[in-house]
Amino acid sequence: MRKALSCLLFVLLASCSGSGGGTGTPDVQTLPPTMGGTAQTLFANAAAPVTWNVGTGTSSNAYALQGLDYYPKTITVDAGDSIAYSVASGSGGDAHTISFVPAGQPIPSPGDPRNFQPAGGTAIDGTKFVNSGILFGGQVFTYHFPRPGTYRILCLFHEPAMESTVVVQRAGTPYPHTASFYAHVSADDRWDDLGAARQSISLFPFRNGGTTLAAGISPGLTSRPPSESTVLRYLDSNKASDLPTAGNITIRVGTTLTWVNESSNEPHTVTIVHAGATDLPNIAPDPAFGGHVFDGTHDVNSGTFVGGQRFSARFTRVGRFLYGCLYHDNSRMEAWVTVTP
Repeated sequence: MRKALSCLLFVLLASCSGSGGGTGTPDVQTLPPTMGGTAQTLFANAAAPVTWNVGTGTSSNAYALQGLDYYPKTITVDAGDSIAYSVASGSGGDAHTISFVPAGQPIPSPGDPRNFQPAGGTAIDGTKFVNSGILFGGQVFTYHFPRPGTYRILCLFHEPAMESTVVVQRAGTPYPHTASFYAHVSADDRWDDLGAARQSISLFPFRNGGTTLAAGISPGLTSRPPSESTVLRYLDSNKASDLPTAGNITIRVGTTLTWVNESSNEPHTVTIVHAGATDLPNIAPDPAFGGHVFDGTHDVNSGTFVGGQRFSARFTRVGRFLYGCLYHDNSRMEAWVTVTP
């Protein structure tokens, strides 16, 4: 399943972690030992450059629930300081960028393959576009902030939901908060985002156990701007307790299944693999192929579909068949269709 990570290098066209991502608790970034001091200690050392830590993304429930944000969302540092952005959740987290776009410059399209590569160096001073390139779980990217100002940091795949603010004071100015403060704020934000993702499952708009499934879901479904929370699963019920088996469904031969993308912040595919296959193909999500009839002899791929869009396939062969999302296979977004006579 980890091959989907390499697939993402050239296919994150409409969207987009480390350790952690267990079954019930969010992953937590570890602060450098030098950043755990009291306010008095930090104030006394304010003239010396400091490296701060900011988490990037989070997940829980075996990567099903994802937080699309920076943790903390706002941080104040001094000119000359650096920030290490740690991408969370290991191989199961979403991919992200850490980017700065100067005022007045359009935000680059997430589909531009140039955005997958670093650009502009590792210093953010407000004068130029700076981009980390695509980052995966466990990676750390550090930026230096040499000039006072206020900087909006964003993920090109998940903005406008995934944005943060870095306030840079003059060198030597006392810090308003300690690393411990930011750690507590970040923990609260993670729980809020993951809780919102879990709660969104209750919004499942179709009949439980029916033939229409949600391909991902997020707070507010598709009726409001992109959320900082999302669920990377195929859902066939409105019960969060069903997450471990989400998307596994049994149908009679000849039945048509329909998947609807009910998330505001992620693209998905429905990719059904031929009889006997136990993993998704290592291919780009687009173009679509295979049509809308699955007979077990060849793969069927929906191609990318985003919030509000749907894909249907009729199953004409008895058996047990794997399907999944080419964008989020690394997050275990896959399930099985069992077709009976």
